[in-house]
Amino acid sequence: MSTNGRLVLYCVIGCLMLACCAAPVAAKDRKTLAVWMWGSTVRAQGAEAVVKSLAANNVTDVILLVRGTAGKAEYVSAIAPPAEEGKDALGDIIAVCRPLGIRVHAWFVFNQDKSYTDLHHEDRIWHHGKANTDFKPYPVDDGKVCPISQSHLEYTNDMIREVIENYDVDGIHLDYIRYGHAVYCFCPDHVQKATALGINVDRVREVMFETFYASNANPNRFFEAYESGDADVVAWVNMRQAEIRDAAASMRAAAKLAKPDVIFSASLMPEGAFPETNSFAMCHYGQSYEDAGELYDFVCPMAYHLDYGKTPAWVGDVARGAAKLVGDDVPVYIGVQAYGEKADRDAVQKAIEAGLGAGAEGVALFRFGTMNEERWSAMTDALK
Repeated sequence: MSTNGRLVLYCVIGCLMLACCAAPVAAKDRKTLAVWMWGSTVRAQGAEAVVKSLAANNVTDVILLVRGTAGKAEYVSAIAPPAEEGKDALGDIIAVCRPLGIRVHAWFVFNQDKSYTDLHHEDRIWHHGKANTDFKPYPVDDGKVCPISQSHLEYTNDMIREVIENYDVDGIHLDYIRYGHAVYCFCPDHVQKATALGINVDRVREVMFETFYASNANPNRFFEAYESGDADVVAWVNMRQAEIRDAAASMRAAAKLAKPDVIFSASLMPEGAFPETNSFAMCHYGQSYEDAGELYDFVCPMAYHLDYGKTPAWVGDVARGAAKLVGDDVPVYIGVQAYGEKADRDAVQKAIEAGLGAGAEGVALFRFGTMNEERWSAMTDALK
C-alpha cells in the first residue's frame, strides 16, 4: 500500500471511530457477529471499503481465509506460495479492524492443499476405488491430503506459528478439519496402520462397496454396520475420528504455544449435532462435537439450511444440539447461509432468529462477499 493510500486509510478509520463513539453499543448487549471472508475479497474490494461495511453493520469478528483449498497464502509467507504477489490481505484487514476493536481470526483449510500435494504426491488422499479402477484404491489429485500425513500437519503448524508470530491476530480458525467422505483414505500407510490395529481392511472395503457401488447397493449399509457394532467398521471409523481429533489437538497446541491467549475455533458440519445423523457424521467426517468441546474456544456449526433443504427452525435445532454436545464452556456461533438465490431477506432473518432463539451466543455469516443491503438488514432486524 502506498503512503498516500495509508493516509486515506487512517482518515477512513478515524471517521469510523468517531461514528462508533457517537452511537455506542454496550458490549454486554452485543451478540458476537462474525463474518467469514475470503482473502480475495479484501484484495478485490480493498480494506478501506471492507471496513466501512463491517463498521456500519456492527461486525465484531472477521474470519479471514488465509489458506484455502489451493494452499496459497493470503499473507506474507516464507512457507507457502502467495495468493497474489505483493498482496497481504491479512495485514490489510488487521490494519483497518484493530482500531475499531474488530477481532480478526486467521482461517485455515486443513484437509485440502493443492499447492502442497502438487509437490508431495505421497501425501495425497486415496479413494476406496471406483468401477473403472476395478475397485482398487487410487490417489486423487485435487489437493485432498491424507490426514495422517505428519509432514503436512507440521507444515500447517509452521504456517499457524508464522501467522501468530508475524501478525496481531486474535484467533486461529480451522475448516475442513474432517474427512470429506467415507470413501477416503485407503492409502498404503492407512492400510498398514489399520491392519496393525487388527482391522480387516478388505472387510471394510466390502461393506463400503455394498453401500456405494454394488448394483443392488444399500445406501445405509455402512452406517447400519457401524450402529450395529460391526467390529471392523467400528474400529475403522474410530481410527479416523482419532486422527481428526489428534490433528486438531496438534494445531491447537502449536497455536497456544505461540500465543497462549489466542482464540482457537473451527467450523463443523451440522449432522453431528443430532443423534439421528451422528452415525452419518462419524462415518463420513470423523468429526465429533464431543471432541470439539475439548479442542475449541468456540465452534461454528455450518447450518446452511437452504442447501440442506430445511426450514429455518432446523438452524435452531443445530444450535441446540451443538451446544448440548460441546458443553457450557464452549460458545456456539451458529453458521448462517447468506449466499444463493434463495437466501433472501426473510430466509436469512428467520435463520438467525432461530439460531439465537435456541441459545447460540452469536452468529457467523457465510460470507462477507455475498452480503448485500437486504441481507445486512435482515441481520440487523434479527439481532434486535
